[in-house]
Amino acid sequence: MKILLLNQTFYPDTVATAQQLTDLAEYLVEQGNDVSVLAGRRGYENRDKIFSSQETYRGIKIYRVSSTGFGKQRFALRIFDALTFDIMLGLRLLFFPRQDMVISFTSPPLVGLFGILFSFFKGGRAVQWLMDINPEAAFAVGYIKKKSLIGRILNAAFNFTLKFSSHVVVLDRWMKKVALQHGAKEERISVIHPWSLFEPTPELPSFADSFFRKTNQFGEKTLILYSGNHSVVHPLYTLLDAAKRMKDDPSLVFIFAGGGLRSLEVKAFKEKEGLENIVQLPLVPRGYLAEALVSVNAHVVVMGDAVNGLVHTSKVYGALATGRPILYLGPEKSHVCDLLKECSQTYHAEHGDVESVVSAIKKIKKLTAEERERAAKENKRFYKEKFSAKKCFSVFSEEVLKVRPEDEMKEPRELSETYVQP
Repeated sequence: MKILLLNQTFYPDTVATAQQLTDLAEYLVEQGNDVSVLAGRRGYENRDKIFSSQETYRGIKIYRVSSTGFGKQRFALRIFDALTFDIMLGLRLLFFPRQDMVISFTSPPLVGLFGILFSFFKGGRAVQWLMDINPEAAFAVGYIKKKSLIGRILNAAFNFTLKFSSHVVVLDRWMKKVALQHGAKEERISVIHPWSLFEPTPELPSFADSFFRKTNQFGEKTLILYSGNHSVVHPLYTLLDAAKRMKDDPSLVFIFAGGGLRSLEVKAFKEKEGLENIVQLPLVPRGYLAEALVSVNAHVVVMGDAVNGLVHTSKVYGALATGRPILYLGPEKSHVCDLLKECSQTYHAEHGDVESVVSAIKKIKKLTAEERERAAKENKRFYKEKFSAKKCFSVFSEEVLKVRPEDEMKEPRELSETYVQP
């Protein structure tokens, strides 16, 4: 089968959609498909970084189009970057050969519309893989007014895309509900959760043996980690206030690893309050990701109230795969709470509830090695049964590609270890 994947980011870029799409592309190639990708030449976070216009990676034919590189500091310029990418993508598709299937991710928002139009004019099935619900998410955070001209245009384009798609993939039941409201057909929707960028290790390693702890001189301190994209849609003020409240505990460190606009807020808060218990680190190379994530005492997952059901925080799967305790900040009615209700050593607090965050961290500090090990075994087993890459790819094959399990060529491979965590 000839399959074309559309998204602004792809290997070797570092954001979540790039890595998830690359894993999917590698799987499709291994199942005997002819896979091509159309993506952008510029890095998502570092707009000055330029990738080659064409290359082949693990059997995947990658074609990249140019766009402006103003970056994410101002929303208007970010929109202009997306618009120039869309224009260049549309022009490239005019001369692209027919495909049996076009799978569109959601960066930038109009990518799915181009996938639909390409299939209309050249044939083949059009599939939308909604990593978020845009433009609804942009409306929710106030980037765009829903009743403005651009808001109405984007909303109409999104409705058209879902109505005429051969299949729509969403990440949770809350997103499915919104997709149905925008015209997607019930029988054409599949819920496929994201997967961790690594598989769980059989046992929890000792903190004393951690290369991550030794490199950063953390020793035996209690490490509370928020990792990945510091998105504007996920507020961090409650976690920062908890760090301020617990600043006199020398054995406790709050780690913020990754990039994004809110990383600037973290830096400003740390400097203003003079907090030595906040440490900011860059992205972790994917080959060392698992080792780094199991080196902490707990992971923090954040979901903004305004975007619940519109975006899907995927870092919870990596946190679950580590077997470490998870502290979730966000609304109870969300995909994160749906998941954590079946897990051990998980804690929940609404935004603004600093007391509950402080209380949870104190409980995490008091966990015995036996309690940590018991919870880890339960959580990693739950992850393997429900959210492994093998499970996700199997559902995709059956429901989207319409391939029966017995017809698949071979088992999904282990995830790539060649680039970095989102």
